[in-house]
Amino acid sequence: MKSELNQSIKGLAIRGDILMRKGRKSERKGLRRFFTRIEEKYRDANLQDANIVKRLFFIVSSNIKNILVFVCIFAALWTLVSYIGNFGKRTVTLSLNYEEASKGQNPNLTRYNVYELKSEEMMEKVIEYGGLQDEIEPLELADCIDIDEANMGKAIDPLDESTYYISTSYTVTYKHPARISSVSVDDMTELICKAYNDRFHEEYVGTKSVLKYDLGDIDGMEYIEIAKQFTKKSDQMLQYIQQRIKENATYRSDVTGQSFQTINKMIQNVQAYSIKKYYSFVLESGLSRNREHYLRTLNYKNDMFDIKYRKYMIDYNVRKQGVENYDSAMIGTVMVPSVNEKSEYYMSRTNIGTDYLTRDADYSLSEGNVVQRDIIENNDIIAKVSASSASQADYEKAEQLIESVDTELKNVAAVADTTDKEYIKHTTKDYLTFKATDDNSGIMFFLLTVIGSAAVFFVLLSVLYYFVDGYIRRREDGLNE
Repeated sequence: MKSELNQSIKGLAIRGDILMRKGRKSERKGLRRFFTRIEEKYRDANLQDANIVKRLFFIVSSNIKNILVFVCIFAALWTLVSYIGNFGKRTVTLSLNYEEASKGQNPNLTRYNVYELKSEEMMEKVIEYGGLQDEIEPLELADCIDIDEANMGKAIDPLDESTYYISTSYTVTYKHPARISSVSVDDMTELICKAYNDRFHEEYVGTKSVLKYDLGDIDGMEYIEIAKQFTKKSDQMLQYIQQRIKENATYRSDVTGQSFQTINKMIQNVQAYSIKKYYSFVLESGLSRNREHYLRTLNYKNDMFDIKYRKYMIDYNVRKQGVENYDSAMIGTVMVPSVNEKSEYYMSRTNIGTDYLTRDADYSLSEGNVVQRDIIENNDIIAKVSASSASQADYEKAEQLIESVDTELKNVAAVADTTDKEYIKHTTKDYLTFKATDDNSGIMFFLLTVIGSAAVFFVLLSVLYYFVDGYIRRREDGLNE
């Protein structure tokens, strides 16, 4: 009984060993489908004492076809994944090309912040430009934009200030979301660049509040004072436009069709005809909103003007008397030796005390005359307002003239502001530049990435084959025991 049990156990062991050997053979056959032994290709090769490099060389040589097939499959898959990952993505380089950029500032000397490109206000402008109000929200669109410094690889030494820098170039990458179907990825990229360029020029290039015409609250202002306000506002615009004429007298806007010279003429026409007509009417009619209060104000101003006038006249007479009392022997020409820009000697006339007294006397007389004209003008207004017998129709006509002049100045200011904006864009068009990534360089970079990845995979696969060779040999040694 005992011998029969031993025979059964021995039979089971033999069958188990046979099954194990079959499993090892099938396992070896599975590996051998993709693996060629060195001895099968190099029958005379003796690698018993070979080092790792030599053994690895023979293993790779024996399986080069299989390895290359796997490398090609990997490269194809890598190319496909990379293409899918970069599909619908565009990159542009944003460059700041103005002097203040190197200091981290905008042209108006405020702090520059490139991430304003992703601000909610900017995204709203892009959505408005593209008509995408029903397709995407501003914050969602902002998540599709990435911004990086274009020269991030530049080395900085904390101990060397000469290596410090402020970036003036950035890469802006836009990933087109699937939900936007009405605008292509290229058009969206252009809209983002255009919106940022427009906002940058509106906010930071040229402050022109003088062209933002606003008459203000005139409900409590006297009619004569309204005319002076018209003149003041138009003079400010005129001065600004004349400065532009000095900069570029030939510029003409493609949007308005006007030049600074024609706008200058438009302002002068409003002053010479409309404002002058209104002023003459209200002065001759003696119009006022509150006669008693206005007359008291004018009389008070005249009292102050009179004090100023007498002060200027005293200054003038004192200096005039000083000139008359100056020693005639000192009034003659005084010549002193001097050196010009070419280091040549010449005799120059120098100022003496009487010259300074004469200059001060002229200034006091000129200022006194200005004050005297103001007094005469106020006296004329006082006389006209005091004797006024204006009717309700006169007041209604004055209101109509105010509205007419105000409308004319608003229209001229709008044309001037638009023309000036176009001029600024023309002169500062290169302050911001957007350059799309070169397709050829992008393709070359992509190919280099694929080739590099394939090379790394080839090395890893070669190492794997080396370990597979060792594994098969160990299993075969165990099978033969």
